[in-house]
Amino acid sequence: MIRRLALPGAAAVLVLLTGAGQAGDGFSVTDATSEQVAAAYAKAKPGGPMHMGQWERTIAIAAFELPGMAPGADRDARIAAAKAMGKTESLCHSGTDLAAPEPAAVFEMLGSDCHYQRLTMGGGRFDGQLSCKGETPGSKVDLAVSGTYAAERFAIRLDIDQQPADPAQRMKMTMNLGGRRTGECAE
Repeated sequence: MIRRLALPGAAAVLVLLTGAGQAGDGFSVTDATSEQVAAAYAKAKPGGPMHMGQWERTIAIAAFELPGMAPGADRDARIAAAKAMGKTESLCHSGTDLAAPEPAAVFEMLGSDCHYQRLTMGGGRFDGQLSCKGETPGSKVDLAVSGTYAAERFAIRLDIDQQPADPAQRMKMTMNLGGRRTGECAE
């Protein structure tokens, strides 16, 4: 369940930041749908050109809570498993890997049924808050995202509050993603 939510959200943010050749001033929206955000992104083109080459990317779970679950061994094991999801990897970005993303597709990764209370992106910074309907009736996910980006580095913080119809299954998590270019791609 954690991967279904967190990884698509993280991937969408990473794709937004890798828009090669985009250099607009940015945009800011409030009280917007996914479609309105995608249109604002497409018009402003706020992504900076990320340099191709070898990149080190990290994913770390800074906080993980199960507020509706009773304390005990099962809860402790689930928290430990979530925190163990963190990793560092080395990736080669070359060719079309950093091509400009299709904005509508990026925002659909977060869910087409999302409402953005606010989102600002440009000048190497972004900050937003949104709510999406969950996969089951009566469930929802609240996300706060913020970070910085430049040609050879990025840092992202995602605060996720997954609220299923069953309050005992609620999950709150803070995920930090970071990346930096380390040189030319290793052959």
